[in-house]
Amino acid sequence: METWETGASELAPGVFAYVQATGGLCIANAGLIAGRESATAVDALFTPSMTRAFLDEAARLTPLPVRQLLNTHHHLDHTLGNALFPAGAQIVAHAKAKAEMERVGLPLDLLRRFVPHFAPELDGVSLRLPDRTFDGDGLDVRLDEDGRLLRLLHFGCGHTKGDVLVHLPEERVLFAGDVAFFYVTPLAFEGHIGRWIGVCRRVLDELDVDTIVPGHGPVGGKDELRLMLGYLELVRDGARRAFDAGAAEEEAVRAIDLGAYAAWGEADRIVPNVARLYQEFRGELEEFV
Repeated sequence: METWETGASELAPGVFAYVQATGGLCIANAGLIAGRESATAVDALFTPSMTRAFLDEAARLTPLPVRQLLNTHHHLDHTLGNALFPAGAQIVAHAKAKAEMERVGLPLDLLRRFVPHFAPELDGVSLRLPDRTFDGDGLDVRLDEDGRLLRLLHFGCGHTKGDVLVHLPEERVLFAGDVAFFYVTPLAFEGHIGRWIGVCRRVLDELDVDTIVPGHGPVGGKDELRLMLGYLELVRDGARRAFDAGAAEEEAVRAIDLGAYAAWGEADRIVPNVARLYQEFRGELEEFV
């Protein structure tokens, strides 16, 4: 099983990945992109201690103020830290992600139940919504006038309805959010695995990138994305065979041999993933995508 440490690494001049060890439930990654006069953060992490550690690292990496924060999707392990960013920092997300943030709200009782080890840090946290949104499949952003170009890409529903890929074409870097999980089992409880597979294929076929920062796991590239895609295809195909044979979800889970993926973190996510696939096969997800 792959292991990695919490910390920052420079991917290109002024472009940094901030990854967290294990990449488990609610333990996500972030990024920092320095311009000429200001910096942009990618995702805000979950607990106050995580967000403060990231902001402290950002201050060490560049003296520039963080004036923009990009949310790659609505899940709280990437957005609960929004409220700790400076009041003047503009938060940008896809319109569907903001709508999902408004729908979900701040379910503290649910969080305390599912991640009880983080419960002591959840008292007093607040939800901060994006200030700026975009619809459609993309938005180009310049960090400064005539400065570094960021392409915010929406390839459709994958992990969630409002996934955004942050592409730096000149640096050949992609911050993929939870479209990518490297050596951590993907989770599709609010996604559409069939379309997620399509999103991954588009990234592999259409984006000229060398480095991919996943939402969970260590920094990788297209080889790691292909490996994760293999997991999604393996589970989809196994669940489809079971579904067509009339097997229950529990039988499908037992029948799928994860092979090397069984060593990935959170391997028991196969249970909600198969449940989501059964919803997909029954045609119950069309209104959500």
